[in-house]
Amino acid sequence: MAIIYGLGICYYIIAILYTIQEGRKRSIGFIGVGLLVFCLPMIGMFIVESLSNTKAKGCKWCGNKYNEAEHCGLCGKNEQGAVKAGFVPRP
Repeated sequence: MAIIYGLGICYYIIAILYTIQEGRKRSIGFIGVGLLVFCLPMIGMFIVESLSNTKAKGCKWCGNKYNEAEHCGLCGKNEQGAVKAGFVPRP
């Protein structure tokens, strides 16, 4: 009986840590991930893994919504507006 309780406690510890980690990255957020993981044990984790990540911020200088790097691929600027050394803009 103690083994069953021990496994249950281990599952809930792992579920809490998983919810904290994935809640930051997923589009449904911390509460959505928590509800899925705790209401649907094990199946909820597979559902969370199939959900999309949060959207990238994009470049605030040129509006490139696909920018995820330090310097933008279109305008060559970083968040402070400094242009990457040796960057040649595309026509």
